Amino acid sequence: MRGALMIGHGLNDPRVKIAASERIVKALRERGVAVDFFVYPDEGHGFGRAENNQDFYGRAEVFLARHLGGRAEPSHEVKGSSVEVR
Repeated sequence: MRGALMIGHGLNDPRVKIAASERIVKALRERGVAVDFFVYPDEGHGFGRAENNQDFYGRAEVFLARHLGGRAEPSHEVKGSSVEVR
């Protein structure tokens, strides 16, 4: 494996359809690439809800620590976040 990818996708995104992200995730996983894929059903192209932003940034911190080294705060559930881990 040469790398890893983290994708956060707002399901209501008018610019990038969910099918595009799903195709990328499927193709990379078939090639053995580690992909963390998070979908937020109540978001669009940018995340507007504070709970979802907090959730995404926490997951990004853990992802970066895991793949680049270093430390991260322990992950925890963010009350009110709509995240779906796929």
